[in-house]
Amino acid sequence: MSELIIAMSLSVLILTVAGSFLVSSQKAAKVASSVSANTRVAASVMNEVGRNLRAATDNPVPTGDDSQFAFQYASATSVRFFAYVNLDSSLSKAVEVQLTLDTTRKVITETKWYGTAVAGNSSYYSFPLATGSLLSAAPSSTRTLATSVTSTSLFAFSDAADTPLGSLAAPVAAVDLPDIRAVDVSVTIGANATDPNAVSLTNTASMPNIVMGASS
Repeated sequence: MSELIIAMSLSVLILTVAGSFLVSSQKAAKVASSVSANTRVAASVMNEVGRNLRAATDNPVPTGDDSQFAFQYASATSVRFFAYVNLDSSLSKAVEVQLTLDTTRKVITETKWYGTAVAGNSSYYSFPLATGSLLSAAPSSTRTLATSVTSTSLFAFSDAADTPLGSLAAPVAAVDLPDIRAVDVSVTIGANATDPNAVSLTNTASMPNIVMGASS
């Protein structure tokens, strides 16, 4: 009888250990899957946002006046700029790009407006303009780059001397927009602000195409 009790006790112990191991393995697999998915989304966003920003350039005008400076609006959650590198194919085409973090919907969107050739001259393009964060003109395209974005800000700007421009609470002043020479991008992807499996990435995009008109 005692042997039976001992055998049963050992069986229960083995089953308990095996069950705990199985539960732990399932939890570890779930965590790894969540972290991997968040990492893929964060990396994809960072690559696309950085690719867009590095293409930023001033927009020349046919009158001989100073070019329209690359950045038309810049805040912690939204930036709009011109790019003279086609971001969709090998064919060069002027485009105006806006990247926006909607902290309410927790999404990052990419909006584009294609330029209109001025007087039939493909060397110059006109674009819809606005001093604020929104353009009234219908975009040529809009797409969502990421969901489940828990970041409360996305961009930080600096000039050639690495002096910060704008702040978390206020956009870059219009007079300082021509001086933007680098954009720090920070994104966090996760289920919520306290998600232990959230992934954060940070990168700095330089402005290799901006060479005209800035004061610094």
